[in-house]
Amino acid sequence: MKYQMLVKNLFNDMYLFFSGTEPIGLQRLAEDYQDEPLLTAFLGNLDQALKISYMDAMQESYAFYKRYCGRTLKNTDLDAAVSEIRSFMEKWPNDWCRGIILALLELLEREAKKYGKDTEESQTEEQHGQELEAAA
Repeated sequence: MKYQMLVKNLFNDMYLFFSGTEPIGLQRLAEDYQDEPLLTAFLGNLDQALKISYMDAMQESYAFYKRYCGRTLKNTDLDAAVSEIRSFMEKWPNDWCRGIILALLELLEREAKKYGKDTEESQTEEQHGQELEAAA
């Protein structure tokens, strides 16, 4: 859930940053999202963002993330994600969009590893609890 909130909050902040509806400074963004590759992707190659409908590209990339977040990804999910990324990069062929979608993929990978680790730990704890009950 940590990554989902991070992505949601960062997309919301970047929407406000780009639309100018609320003053958000770079310093605040840097403090709120320290060392986050997705922030770096948003702020890198901004000249490329100006050449496209960047709000539409942001919306589409966020929708991609939402389809795959919060779960362990199976091989079929990964194949589908790679196919979607190819389509996204064909539709939005510039460095800014590429950076965002690849940063989201990296976040999904981090999340899947964490989710898998948490699942393994909870299964181990459950098995241990069952063993203790059986021994009692």
